[in-house]
Amino acid sequence: MSWITLTEANVLTKLSGPELTALKTAALGSGQINPLPEITSQIVREVRGYVRGCAGNTLGSGETIPDELLGPAITRIRFELATRLPVSSLLTEDRRSANANALALLRDVASGKFFVVTPAVPTTEATSTPSPSWSGRERTTTRSQQAGL
Repeated sequence: MSWITLTEANVLTKLSGPELTALKTAALGSGQINPLPEITSQIVREVRGYVRGCAGNTLGSGETIPDELLGPAITRIRFELATRLPVSSLLTEDRRSANANALALLRDVASGKFFVVTPAVPTTEATSTPSPSWSGRERTTTRSQQAGL
């Protein structure tokens, strides 16, 4: 298992060619371009954010994701592509359910309930999460104030 770069060919595993073409070209305004690259980039950042959510995980370099999360990532891309259109026929109950399951799996990754492989080439970007700190305890009640109680 490894970390991979998400491609349009990966997305084709969940969409038919005509369906992908329609999602990439339908409902484009003047000057708008194919939304697939931006949506793919957004979902890659989302997946990486969930992976980063667990302190035990290490991110891979660049715009890569663990291949264990390829399915959920493609499901999220398919859902986001379909939601940009003014028709709901592409958002079947099965696809809504698949999207919910993909998000649940990503939350499991963030909570450490689902393991992702450590990348062969880890990222050099800072990935640490802030940890709480305390400046010290200050006593509000002392032993001598408790005498006689």
